[in-house]
Amino acid sequence: MKSSFFEVAPDLLIVDNQPILFLKDINAVVIADLHLGVEAIMQEDGSFVPHNLTSQITEKVARYLKDLKPEVLVLNGDVKHSFQEPTKIENRDVKKFLREVSSLVPVIHIMKGNHDTFLSWALKNFENVTLHNSLSIGKYHFTHGDKELDIEILKDIEYIIIGHLHPVFESKVDGLQKVRSPTFLMGPLNEGSQSLLVLPAFTEYSSGCPIHPDSQGHYIVPILKNKADIQNFELYVLGERETFHFPELKLWM
Repeated sequence: MKSSFFEVAPDLLIVDNQPILFLKDINAVVIADLHLGVEAIMQEDGSFVPHNLTSQITEKVARYLKDLKPEVLVLNGDVKHSFQEPTKIENRDVKKFLREVSSLVPVIHIMKGNHDTFLSWALKNFENVTLHNSLSIGKYHFTHGDKELDIEILKDIEYIIIGHLHPVFESKVDGLQKVRSPTFLMGPLNEGSQSLLVLPAFTEYSSGCPIHPDSQGHYIVPILKNKADIQNFELYVLGERETFHFPELKLWM
């Protein structure tokens, strides 16, 4: 398999129309919101979810690590799903995932998400895996996005990369069938020279947050709600065969 790339900005590449970001200059792969263990919780609620969801996610990530051969893997929050102490299934799934991928990349950085309570229990035996609240590497700053961010400490940062929102592009086909596609969002902060890049969720079992020009007050990401204007953000929508670039939302009005 040879991956294809869509350039969002110099050194920032979307891989194969997937919720995968490749940072060329630091040779890093970045994904967010895996929500491992979600199938067990959904099944308890009476929803049908395939039992092998974790295996599918693991195989997919492993496939891209083998192809891209990055030096660093950044898991940008919400590796696990429940808000509580990991269930046996979650603990098993996180360890299963890390056993597979930790052998394929020298360094794994995990940004702690709001779902990642007690996650450190599952990381004890992985020497190349480190848990952070946030982390800067080169011109990039990684954080999950559920907390406010002090912009003053990011003077040398060009891109702030977050998850948490699960952004999707929503449309209707022939006015009837509703289509929802995961999307990357990128735009400037109100103050400073940094750009904010919001990653789509890696899990397929998320309803997602539809992106609209007039609904900024409903977004759950403090930095997007308080330090940026969503109308200045561009969308990179993941289609089945290609990535579609949409201009700033303010031009849609």
